[in-house]
Amino acid sequence: MPFIQNTWYAAAWSTEITRSLLARTIANENIVFYRTEAGSVVGLTDRCPHRFVPLHLGRLKGDSVECGYHGLCFDQTGACTLNPHGDGQIPRAAKVKSYKIAEKHGVVWLWLGEASKADESSIADFSVLTNPKFRTVCSYLHVQANYQLISDNLLDLSHGQYVHPMFKNAEGPPRFEAEKDPHSNEVWAKFSRPNQLPNKYFQMLGYPKDQRGDHRNFMRWNPPSLLLLDVGMTGVNRPVEEGLSIPTSHLLTPETETTSHYFWAMSRDFRQDEDDLSQELLRVGVAVFDDEDKPVIEAQQRAVNTSELMSLKPVLLHTDGPAVRARRIVEAQLQAEQR
Repeated sequence: MPFIQNTWYAAAWSTEITRSLLARTIANENIVFYRTEAGSVVGLTDRCPHRFVPLHLGRLKGDSVECGYHGLCFDQTGACTLNPHGDGQIPRAAKVKSYKIAEKHGVVWLWLGEASKADESSIADFSVLTNPKFRTVCSYLHVQANYQLISDNLLDLSHGQYVHPMFKNAEGPPRFEAEKDPHSNEVWAKFSRPNQLPNKYFQMLGYPKDQRGDHRNFMRWNPPSLLLLDVGMTGVNRPVEEGLSIPTSHLLTPETETTSHYFWAMSRDFRQDEDDLSQELLRVGVAVFDDEDKPVIEAQQRAVNTSELMSLKPVLLHTDGPAVRARRIVEAQLQAEQR
């Protein structure tokens, strides 16, 4: 299964990249990340061209990586700068790939394809992550499943009624609103529960349990697999600004064909000075994603095995529309690159 090359992938939270070497596989490419002494992020192929030992097993010397096997050093451009053996001559092939990196919205972004085509302005908008109007908690999850299966799950939030006890609503699954004016590279999946009592999640956030309101889950998808959920609840027919808003970021990055990196964050515009609430949201997020979503998606991956999902001709429901359209956009971009 090929992966889109000329696109931005979430590689790490900014706080993960330090003056230590971090190894991470992205779209089947082994990469080592680190920060220079000036603070910029470097991404190099994590394999010495001499005997193919992973570079992350070595150490940093200034802004260069020293291979832990024979001491060859590679700078942030991937060029070998030191051969400590023999006459010290550096072989012409002694170099590794240096990846195009961007740091935006508190996320380190990686461009796998041609560096000349990388445009930082094309990174999807996740400014909520660093917006001072919001307080954010974030985490990371490793999933034994293809990234598109996770994306499918997020684009059909009707599953919350059955998978997540905290999100269950007495009046049944949410209402799905078909997308009216779809964009070529953006998908929206809108689920709502108008004029209903809050579920346990919104009660935990502080919405009065005996007060009816309008609950929204509006998911935005951008390729290859970047999702932002506008979730909140306000009084019946009242403006969104009057209620609770907790936008949730889901940054999905393929590791291999059957494993994925899942970076997630919950932001809120209320009760921002309450550290206990931040810890509770982190606990709830881990419980929901790790203990409820993950087992279902990983079981789905085992059932699908190495087959491409749509090749198995799954039965499709009305709520599958956004996920199917997202898959078609990814496939179109893959075909365009292969041409």
